[in-house]
Amino acid sequence: MEASQYLALLGLWIAGIVAPGPDVLVILRNASLGSRSAGVLTAVGVMAGNLVWITLSLTGVTVLIGEADTAQRIIQVAGALFLGWLGASGIRAGLAAGALPARLPTAARGAATGAASAGGTTPAGVLPEGTAAAGTPGPPGRTVTPGRGFVLGLVTNLSNAKAIVFFVALFANVVPAGALWWETALVFALLVAVGLAWFTAVAWVGSVERLAAGFRRHGAAVELAAGALFLVLALGLLLSAL
Repeated sequence: MEASQYLALLGLWIAGIVAPGPDVLVILRNASLGSRSAGVLTAVGVMAGNLVWITLSLTGVTVLIGEADTAQRIIQVAGALFLGWLGASGIRAGLAAGALPARLPTAARGAATGAASAGGTTPAGVLPEGTAAAGTPGPPGRTVTPGRGFVLGLVTNLSNAKAIVFFVALFANVVPAGALWWETALVFALLVAVGLAWFTAVAWVGSVERLAAGFRRHGAAVELAAGALFLVLALGLLLSAL
């Protein structure tokens, strides 16, 4: 491979990952309403999903999936169902947070929002576990833990069946079929390094206290907006499978 091919590959890869989508959305949500560690682990989970797609692409599996309509539709429907679940969870969390008594501190409402999003329940007037009193932000509760963030990031990325089309086009147009093993390894390393750097940066920015505090102050609205976006993405994926 020539240097121009590596540059073209990186350019297409960067354009693909920086575009707003489910990956960026779930990272920002977990980083701002959860914690920096939860956001970073979500980013690692997203990149682990990309790692799977890159490996499948380099071995030619994504091409086979792209040519098998039934397999591709199954993946699309499964991905749409998961994104739909995220959307419904977000809207449920937003409605639950909006219904909390006004006397609860902002940090408590933000943490309770996360608890509802995870499918848990927080009784009205009771501070979720791990939330400091008197409006002082404390560690997130059991909701967006780093481990849960990793799983959400991984499954969110793998549920995006449009990645099949993206990776097939990416490698088919840039990486030659007869690439040497070390060239393939270099492509793998470059994509992983750049992707991990970008998604980690998103998590870091999303967890900056001034920005995160703003998200937590409007936790209900953030959850409702994120839920609605996930539902739109799910609907688009489902329609493309029909």
